[in-house]
Amino acid sequence: MRAALVALVILALPSALSAQETPQPPHDATVAEQDADVARRARAAFEAGVAHFEARRYRDAIHEFQVAAQLVPSADLWFNVARAHEELGEWDQAIEHYRRYLRDRVDPPDRAQVEGHIRELEERAEAARAARLTRPTTGTLTVRVDVEGASVRVGERDVGQSPIGDELPLDPGRHPLLVTREGYLPFRSEVAIEPGLRTAAYVDLEPETRYRAIEGERIFTWIAWGLSAASLGVAIGLGVEAGSRQGTDLDNAREWSAWSDAALGAAIGFGALGAILWFLEGRAVGTEVIPPPTE
Repeated sequence: MRAALVALVILALPSALSAQETPQPPHDATVAEQDADVARRARAAFEAGVAHFEARRYRDAIHEFQVAAQLVPSADLWFNVARAHEELGEWDQAIEHYRRYLRDRVDPPDRAQVEGHIRELEERAEAARAARLTRPTTGTLTVRVDVEGASVRVGERDVGQSPIGDELPLDPGRHPLLVTREGYLPFRSEVAIEPGLRTAAYVDLEPETRYRAIEGERIFTWIAWGLSAASLGVAIGLGVEAGSRQGTDLDNAREWSAWSDAALGAAIGFGALGAILWFLEGRAVGTEVIPPPTE
């Protein structure tokens, strides 16, 4: 086929060249000049197409051959266009132009060869169509997380919690991936899925740094409340003793009652002091890191 293309350098545009060799009447000189210009432009486009073909710039070669065909129609040019489409793997377009070559060329000497080649291209085209129908349209994703119990979300879909053993079928493209677990920083990323391919995402979660307050020990609070309770007990005891002495010695009873009132006042004072110390000593004196949850 390559030899046939090179041979067309000589065969193409015969009608235009023969028109230049035919003597023209004097009054047709302008028409002859126009025909010669068209022939020159067509040959230049054709030769540019051959140069592109030799350099494997097949798309540019097709364009130049089509320009030449518009200027000077030639069945041989359709053969060249078909060859360029064939090199590009465009079987249907190649078949179309090979058939056009056979239709427009008068008694082509290579008809049997070209028809056989068309049948080969038809088989290739059919195989390509069948391959497109059986080509996978989805890919799969596997997510591996270094901690258990992490929630995995792909796009708008909640996949479940790690470990996830199943492969996830996904449409081709980029999908957002979100992995979360209490005590760890959220992991956000994107995964690219290609049809027919397996993609794996490995996620290492970082522990979240959390703190809690360290409260001071309420030593003096409990001492104050202890003294308050003791004072209350003393006040009650003194009050009972004062009551027992009222019938025999009123002055002595009053003295015991005064001591009871003093003890009760001390109990109330120590109780109030303990309440104040509860808030003062309960203030945070520092912070500590909360360790991440264990597996």
